[in-house]
Amino acid sequence: MSASEIRERYTKFFANNGHTPLASSDIVPKRDSTLLFTNAGMVPFKQFFLNPMSAPYKMVTSVQKCVRAGGKHNDLDQVGYTPRHHTFFEMLGNFSFGAYGKREIIHMAWKFVTEELKMPPSMLRVTVLETDDEAYDIWKNEVRIDPKRIVRCGPEDNFWSMGSGEGPCGPSSEIFWDTQDPRYSENDEERWLEFWNLVFMQYHRTADGELKPLLTPCIDTGMGLERVASILQGKKNNFDTDIFQSIINSIRHSASVEAVLPSDRILTYKRIITDHLRASAFLIAEGVYPSNTGRGYVLRRIIRRAVRAGRLLGISDAVLSGLYPSLESAMGAAYPEIVERRRPIISVLESEEKTFLKTLDKGMSLLEDIFASKSENKIISGKDAFLLYDTHGFPVDLTEIIARDHGWSVDIASFDQIQRESRVRNQATWKGGSSKRDAVASEIDSAYLKWQDAAIQSRFCGYDIDPESNMQVSVTAEVAAFRELSNGDALIVIDPCPFYATGGGQQADTGKVTVTRDNEMHQFAVKTAVALPNGKATVLHLAVAGSKHALFDAGQEVIGTIDMKRRYGNAVHHTATHLLNAALRMVVGDSVMQAGSLVQPDGLRFDFTSAPLTSSQLDRIEELVNKAALDNFSLCVHQMTLEQAKTRGAVAMFTEKYDSGNVRVVEIPGVSMELCGGTHLHSTRAVFPFQIVSEGSIGSGTRRIEAVAGASAARWLQRQLGYARATAQMLEAKSLDAMDKKAQQLVDRNKALKDEVGAWLQTAAVNVEAITTRATKLGTKNVPTVVHVLPLLACSSPMSARNAQHSGDARLVAERARFLRDTQPRSAHVVIQGCAVALSVDTECVSGAKAGELLRELFSMLPGKGGGQDTLAQGKLASAVTTFDQLTCI
Repeated sequence: MSASEIRERYTKFFANNGHTPLASSDIVPKRDSTLLFTNAGMVPFKQFFLNPMSAPYKMVTSVQKCVRAGGKHNDLDQVGYTPRHHTFFEMLGNFSFGAYGKREIIHMAWKFVTEELKMPPSMLRVTVLETDDEAYDIWKNEVRIDPKRIVRCGPEDNFWSMGSGEGPCGPSSEIFWDTQDPRYSENDEERWLEFWNLVFMQYHRTADGELKPLLTPCIDTGMGLERVASILQGKKNNFDTDIFQSIINSIRHSASVEAVLPSDRILTYKRIITDHLRASAFLIAEGVYPSNTGRGYVLRRIIRRAVRAGRLLGISDAVLSGLYPSLESAMGAAYPEIVERRRPIISVLESEEKTFLKTLDKGMSLLEDIFASKSENKIISGKDAFLLYDTHGFPVDLTEIIARDHGWSVDIASFDQIQRESRVRNQATWKGGSSKRDAVASEIDSAYLKWQDAAIQSRFCGYDIDPESNMQVSVTAEVAAFRELSNGDALIVIDPCPFYATGGGQQADTGKVTVTRDNEMHQFAVKTAVALPNGKATVLHLAVAGSKHALFDAGQEVIGTIDMKRRYGNAVHHTATHLLNAALRMVVGDSVMQAGSLVQPDGLRFDFTSAPLTSSQLDRIEELVNKAALDNFSLCVHQMTLEQAKTRGAVAMFTEKYDSGNVRVVEIPGVSMELCGGTHLHSTRAVFPFQIVSEGSIGSGTRRIEAVAGASAARWLQRQLGYARATAQMLEAKSLDAMDKKAQQLVDRNKALKDEVGAWLQTAAVNVEAITTRATKLGTKNVPTVVHVLPLLACSSPMSARNAQHSGDARLVAERARFLRDTQPRSAHVVIQGCAVALSVDTECVSGAKAGELLRELFSMLPGKGGGQDTLAQGKLASAVTTFDQLTCI
């Protein structure tokens, strides 16, 4: 039975039994900050287990995308080496929020397994919690399983909870398959494969550990698709199923690899690549990009592990992006997003692979030197592991794998300590002190959590406000909730609320809140507006320092007044962002995907996936936006279902999660249609003029445009004109039109001077005489070395004589070092003039010597810093050297 058929049968079976089929939620949890990734099928429904009465459906079934590659649930290290560990996998699940209990799910599960999947009962075994007599009796007396096939286990195996703290929890019952592995007897637990876990949520664990029965018991089940496929397809390894085989069979390793690697190792590397391709593609599809922090770092680790596996297989071209068609063939029908977002996904994969390959050889060279050191304990130090991580981009787990392949290990404890110290050094200190910041942040988080759990609501009435109005706009509202903070500020929720909360890239409205108390009027500035995680209320952060008593009561009337200048600036740049997105897609193509945005009163930022844009493309984009602005299109706002919006071609930011009900669609007729909750202009004219300020890369496959529009653009252009006039005056150009000719003359003269200096340096490098020279040896390999100390002023170039009095001429010492390397190749050469130092070596004539390593050795005796390549390295000494007597330490 194929994986696609298993998915279909599972969903259809539970739909026929009254469950509502739901599409997979995102891998990146949108409202759960406790998790890096969705790691189980129940994660999207956690809030309904906590509050079953709030569930929109009482019975649900889903096939959930999951990732376990970071945090507490991390299977990354085992992938490829074991038959059933994956970073990305699919979890079949069915859930009840008070609709049925353990009896119903046990009967349904057994029926699905034995009748739909046709698994022989003789090949199955179940476990129950040792104290759960009810579940035992259902299996034995109602399902009529042989008691010998019902195993009672302790709570470590058959009791599930969300964590070690308080929350819903309960006993579980697991269904196992007999693998018939001849290495184990029938009663050996290693012979049995667990593939379906039925959790009976019937208790609530209190903070002190007490178990109290839930008023509304729930059911949570999870069955791994990959494991079930391996059972039904008669495979001992998940990677041998149809889910993976089409990708694995597309990997073509180099013929020479078979001479050095055993077949099982080749297969392991192919499995790593296959698994990591799946995880990488789905993460990028949801807007996760390689970086050095959080989810982005996990993605970077996954991609780089796959790239290394490809190189070990002798694959010289792109590893992951080259296999992408096979992934689409295997999973595109079930998950169309990986087909729709093909271009940006491939772009990110190619970019990250190219970036890593630049440092892979350098990192491997350093590791080979470590392995060649013949250390007795065969442990890579934390310092070396951190150097690989910090300088060469080697995730420490990748270093561990390479070390393990060579029979070495890594001092992880030392690495972790060095990494922690580095983070402390690099952490910016918050003005006012971290303890104060943490205390206030904790108060704010506490208020948000309390108000969300209490279902505090406020209606947003800001869409009805004209952003182009110059009048003061105020709304009378009622206080729904408030909290004073220890730093003198306050949080307040008012209903209705005219203030737009930060969201969708748009910055929040500001303004003021006015309250009358004891016949006195008090006005407080609104610092920002933030939506509660449930999206049902907006919290205003007020500056109320100096008040000596509580100023707010629930139900009290206040007046909220919007800063209309800020609202207007936001509206101009939000409408401009929609026009920019449309123009990008027209010029570059529909493969452009929005990856983020920032809308501010005085400008905008737009992130997208694409190759670098040419200057002509940028000009065309500006032209299209300005034309649409001058055509003065009227904006239309629609409410429709998500499916209707998709059908009409509305564009959505694929890193955002939208409700399946009605969504807000902003349309600029004939130009743009986007899902958007932000505030906009009524028409496009105020966007003119539109000007792109910059365009460039911000990461693997991701670009950023910064732009200004309307009055902000006019002010920006005015400043540029001022700069141009000042530059023309410095160039002695009679007009702005003559600037380019004057600038070209300056460039030509500068080039001629550089050529003159270069010729002088070559002559000086041949003819300069050192104050003194002395032979010595450097490094652990005792490399024969000659140290040359040059005089300062006599050998300084005409253009840098003044600087040479103090620091020396870096260009001169480099040229002299090159000359000595080429004319006296049997030694390394150190050339010093003042603070400037260069070290050269002919690596073919001086075996085992590398200039960069020798320079580091020199700096261990003479304080300084620098670096370089194998044949030439340069740096700067902490203090100037004028005589060889200063070099007695060498």
